[in-house]
Amino acid sequence: MYHGKVDLHLHLDGSLSEDVVARLLQREGITMSREELQHNLRVEPECTSLVEYLQKFEVPGQVLQTEYGLELATYELLQRLAGQGLIYTEIRFAPQLHTRKGLTQQEVLKSVLRGAAQAQRDYPTIRAGILLCAMIGGSENRATFDLAKDFYGNGVVGVDLAGAEGSRPMDDYAPLFHDMATCNIPYTIHAGECGSWENVKRAIELGAQRVGHGCGAIKNEECMDMLRRNHITVEACVVSNLQTKAVPSLQSHPIKPFFDRGIAVTVNTDNMTCSNTTLRHEHETIASAFDFTDDDFRAMDANAIRGAFCPEAEKQALLEKL
Repeated sequence: MYHGKVDLHLHLDGSLSEDVVARLLQREGITMSREELQHNLRVEPECTSLVEYLQKFEVPGQVLQTEYGLELATYELLQRLAGQGLIYTEIRFAPQLHTRKGLTQQEVLKSVLRGAAQAQRDYPTIRAGILLCAMIGGSENRATFDLAKDFYGNGVVGVDLAGAEGSRPMDDYAPLFHDMATCNIPYTIHAGECGSWENVKRAIELGAQRVGHGCGAIKNEECMDMLRRNHITVEACVVSNLQTKAVPSLQSHPIKPFFDRGIAVTVNTDNMTCSNTTLRHEHETIASAFDFTDDDFRAMDANAIRGAFCPEAEKQALLEKL
C-alpha cells in the first residue's frame, strides 16, 4: 500500500517524540514516567473538543523555550520523517509561544532553522520548509509576520494563522494577510476546523492559497466550488479531526467528497504525538473507510507538492520522485 511522502500540515510542538520531551525535561530537573509522558502528550480517546485537544500542548510549550530544545526538536522530527520515507514537509510553529525564558522571536526561529538545516544535510532524502504561525488572540502576530519577511526564502516558506478558530473573527487578521500578499509571501489559514464554512470562504477571499482542515466547507456548495475554482489546496488531517470533533465520525469526513469533486485535497498528520498518528496511519485509516487506491493517494501527494510553498523547480523535482 502507498503510504504517502508529503506532509504539509505538521505542527512542531504537537509532534515532539516522548524521548525528546523526556530529555528536555531532565535538563530542567524533571523526571516523568512513560505513562506520565503519554498522558501529558497524547489526546485522550474521550476528547470532546478542539479546546480540550489544545491542552496537550502545555508540556511541549514548557520544554521548547531554549535554543537547544528548539534545535533538537526540529532535527529529531525531520530525522523521524525521513525514516518514514517522506520526501517533503512543511513544519509550522508560532515563535511567540517560545519566548517565556527571554529568547526573542528571531532567536527562536534561528534555532529551528539550524535544526532543520542540519537534518537535511544528514538526511538528504527529505526537504523541509518552515511556516510561521500567527496565533488567534496572540499579541505578537505583527512581529511574527515581520520576521517572515526577513527570513522568507531562507528556510521560511510561508505563514499561517492557528489557534482556537472561532474565538475571534477572521477579519481581525485581514491586515496581516494583506501585508503578506503585498510582499508575495504565501499563506495558509486554519479554517473550517470548527465547522464554519464561512471561515473557509473568508480565508479564500483573504488570499489564502491553502486551507488547514477545511471540514466545514462540505456544508456549502458555493464554498466547495470556490475551493475547486481557485485551486485551493485543502490540508486534511483526518485523525485529528475525529479527535477534536471537527467531524462526528470517520465516514462523515469530507476528504472523499472533496477528492471526488476535484478539490486539491491532501493527507496530513497535524500533530503526530498529540494525535498518536503518522502519515502511514492516516493513509491506512482513510483507505479502510473510503476505498482510496494507491493512485488516489499518489494524486493527493501530487496535490500537496503542487500546493507546497517551495520554489517551482523544487516542486518539479519532487513530482518526479513520486
